Amino acid sequence: MIQDFQSVAEHDVSWLAIKQPSVMRLLESELASRDGDALAAGLELACRVIGGRTPLGDLRLDHRALAAGMAAVRNGRCDRAMVRSLRDQIDELPVVLTAQEQDAVATVIAAVIWAVLDASMRDLDDALVA
Repeated sequence: MIQDFQSVAEHDVSWLAIKQPSVMRLLESELASRDGDALAAGLELACRVIGGRTPLGDLRLDHRALAAGMAAVRNGRCDRAMVRSLRDQIDELPVVLTAQEQDAVATVIAAVIWAVLDASMRDLDDALVA
């Protein structure tokens, strides 16, 4: 059972690195610390958001979309219920994070979600116009 879980986790992280390199760079730049727990938490949650059972297909997030997401989240333009949900998920992870690390992980993952939703809305607008 543990081997299966580890294999799935390795596949998810590999998929994320190949399909979403900008997300990987954001996670590394914002969450890398001495012990790596914040980065591990960020990787887990990013895989849940972007990969998982319903991957985003061809949607690729670039650094501009992620920077816009970070700016939006830092300016308070994200849903408070989503942030609470992210914090609950962070609390459930088998890592110990400081309050500052929890804030950083929640901010980065909220920015990724914001960027996904923004890109998806642009794609939908393009499809409706065409």
